[in-house]
Amino acid sequence: AGLAGLAAARSCARAGLNTLLLESADVPGGRVATDVVEGFQLDRGFQVLLDSYPEARQALDVPALDLRPFAPGALVWRGSGFAQIADPWRDVIAGVRSLVSGVFSPGDAWRMLRLRRDALQRLRPAPVARAAVTTADALAARGFSERALNGFFRPFFGGVFLDPELGAPVQWFEFLFAMFAVGRATLPAAGMRAIPLQLAAALPGGVLRTGQRVHSLREGKVELASGETIETRTVVLATDARQAAVLAPGIGAPAWAGCTTLYYAAPRSPLDRSMLVLDGESRRGPINHVCVPSDIAPSYAPAGQALISATALGTQPHDDTALDRAARAQLARWFGGQVQEWRLLRTSRVAHALPRLLPQADAQAETLRLAPSLYACGDYLETPSINGALRSGRRAAETLLDDLGVARPSGASA
Repeated sequence: AGLAGLAAARSCARAGLNTLLLESADVPGGRVATDVVEGFQLDRGFQVLLDSYPEARQALDVPALDLRPFAPGALVWRGSGFAQIADPWRDVIAGVRSLVSGVFSPGDAWRMLRLRRDALQRLRPAPVARAAVTTADALAARGFSERALNGFFRPFFGGVFLDPELGAPVQWFEFLFAMFAVGRATLPAAGMRAIPLQLAAALPGGVLRTGQRVHSLREGKVELASGETIETRTVVLATDARQAAVLAPGIGAPAWAGCTTLYYAAPRSPLDRSMLVLDGESRRGPINHVCVPSDIAPSYAPAGQALISATALGTQPHDDTALDRAARAQLARWFGGQVQEWRLLRTSRVAHALPRLLPQADAQAETLRLAPSLYACGDYLETPSINGALRSGRRAAETLLDDLGVARPSGASA
């Protein structure tokens, strides 16, 4: 009952199939989760929802999520102060200023305009082809300066990919660039968990069973760890790739990208705007980016307090105490002595945050039909994102329905 499984179950149930969704955890959501600690909402790792995602617009009741947007753009720490990066299509004055902020060379401004134009012209519901060109190589081929690469692209999109080397295929980068250009990064007022909870609440009663771990699959049967056996005509395997490979040998497990997020309680926000803050100093510390979720959605923190999220890429070799010490030393250069007033609430280490999307992925990519009556879905088969998970679940269900000769639910699309 991660996002892919919830989307698949919804499509099957809406088409009239007798549907059962088994989830080993006590709550739905998978990797999209929020923990409440001392009244603070801590999303499990740094997560946002782009309100421009096509699948989110189709699958979710967006107004009911009460989405709170980040201010467009970012603040970049340049070693002696912050430079603001802004979109000139949304804020002309700030956009022009950002082009002379020192993050970009004069020629980068024109390259950025051409990149935006090309990304929007090539925009499709989701990137499909995966050329042997990485994002880093594509940006270099466009002529972007090292100043722009280190000051903006690596910290910003490195934070999106969880890969500062920008090894993701250029099609995925261009899709995301277009999504940021036409939409907003947002947080649901009730935390990222609101997304799977909304999807689960829309399922008919009895479809979702939590606390049910699947032990094995046999033809026509699903065996649970409890010893129960469920007879079924069709199975959709909606786990992540690691568990899918256990239940259906032959599925290759992808490489994974991880992150480590430190959550701090503070008496006040260190920022005067609800923007993402990027490290433009070529990683002179563990932290890649910082945000203050309570500036975006006040419900993320108790009244009179602020929640600060500081994310390092990878799972980090330091123990929590050493990592906190190194993070505070870095962030004190950004925000001054107030950092010492912050209280560490939790260190969230997510080793398997996103499957890596690599150029020239093997033939497993987008393989929805594993065998007769056995299907798979998950973001590892699409793109590592909320959009990819929702799309993969919907498409797996629609493939299953087509094979059974059952009409797709109204509104479904290929």
